[in-house]
Amino acid sequence: MFLVSSGIDWVRKGAADLAHLVPLDPSMKEMIDNVVSNGCTIMVCPPCAKVRGYSEEDLLDGVVITGSGAMHELIKQGAATLSF
Repeated sequence: MFLVSSGIDWVRKGAADLAHLVPLDPSMKEMIDNVVSNGCTIMVCPPCAKVRGYSEEDLLDGVVITGSGAMHELIKQGAATLSF
């Protein structure tokens, strides 16, 4: 998963714990945990992190700040993509 813009705010430590979503949906924390427990790496756009003053220490464990080249490499290896 490659997060850009305000999407990276969800993986800042403690942010998912404070989110209030639709009551019948899983919590944001549950959704993030589900992504990670299924073997997905969460990558964050470097300029998007920089403009917010985030470093990897500010983000959940395992979330990496890396350029889109890392994502493109996975796509070249056959990874599925979904953008919205």
